[in-house]
Amino acid sequence: MINYFLRSLMDWVFRRRSIGLSLVRVGVPLLFAVLVGLTIGVEIPTSQGLMIFKWDSSGSIGALSWGVFVIASLIMLLGLCLIIRDIREEGRKKVIVIEARGLRDWKGQPLASAVPWSVPGRREQVIVDLRQGLVDGQIASPDVALRRLAGLTDDIARRCYGLDRQDISFVLGGLAPVPFLFLLGVIIDDESRTFFMDWERTQHAWRTLAEDDDGRCFVVSGLDAIHAQVRRVALCVSASYDVLDADVHVAEPGVPIIKMELDGRNTNSHWSELKQQRLAQHFLDTVMALARQGVNEITLFLAAPASLALRLGTLYDKRNLPHVEVNQFEQGDPKRFPWTVRMPVSGLPLAEVRQR
Repeated sequence: MINYFLRSLMDWVFRRRSIGLSLVRVGVPLLFAVLVGLTIGVEIPTSQGLMIFKWDSSGSIGALSWGVFVIASLIMLLGLCLIIRDIREEGRKKVIVIEARGLRDWKGQPLASAVPWSVPGRREQVIVDLRQGLVDGQIASPDVALRRLAGLTDDIARRCYGLDRQDISFVLGGLAPVPFLFLLGVIIDDESRTFFMDWERTQHAWRTLAEDDDGRCFVVSGLDAIHAQVRRVALCVSASYDVLDADVHVAEPGVPIIKMELDGRNTNSHWSELKQQRLAQHFLDTVMALARQGVNEITLFLAAPASLALRLGTLYDKRNLPHVEVNQFEQGDPKRFPWTVRMPVSGLPLAEVRQR
């Protein structure tokens, strides 16, 4: 707690903008001027001659100097009180930083160390390690990984116990298979403030989503083919790589395909918070449109950056949207999508792994 207070104080001094800090910045120069006996004079030329305003803290007007000293001291005291109040308010806030590790078998920079101080509150790091030490970059046993992730619900409830919801924030990020990232988003939901970060592979560092929105959207196709008798569809979201029809037909033969393809997509087209919010809303609107047409089963083929996969999971309504399962792509597997994770939504109490 002491370390957090010191870090917060340094952050207030050098980074934050606040009324308290502004008052301190005003009071310090005034107090310094009195203490060192600084003489301040201003001469303004007028048509009647020079108009001189002069104050000498060491001269005969000592009462004025003492008055300035008292005022400067009060300004500084008030500023410090406001800073301490703000720091204490932030001390009540908690930032739960959840990092999913499930691809690379190495120890990199933890997500918690990269969260900017613009997200106020005490950091609590939660690492969900889905790696199994067998094959780097792959999940050899999805069921084992799912059990590790399933315990997160109780862990979060324990960390949030007794706290006001407005004092809790989440920061999500990770390198893990898409089904588990989506599931992590479903677990967190969207009832608290949630911030998303992603791993910049070229810089080898965590980054916030701080770039400008380029205005590019999903192009949706296939909705016209849905009729009243269709109950299950394959929703293919290509936000980074392409989801290929041939691979989908191997996994889901005979199922109608709905495509959401991001215009101008690439592996670096996701670094805008506003853009991701817009894309996530478009995804949600498309799922709702399918539900209105009677679809109650969605098999989701999602090629997206980790931050977007997490975000889509947080937005997926657990009660009112269709059942959804998220497919895992494996390039070297002849099945292409050898397993899926059925999400705990639409009445399903627990997530399930389904092998093909």
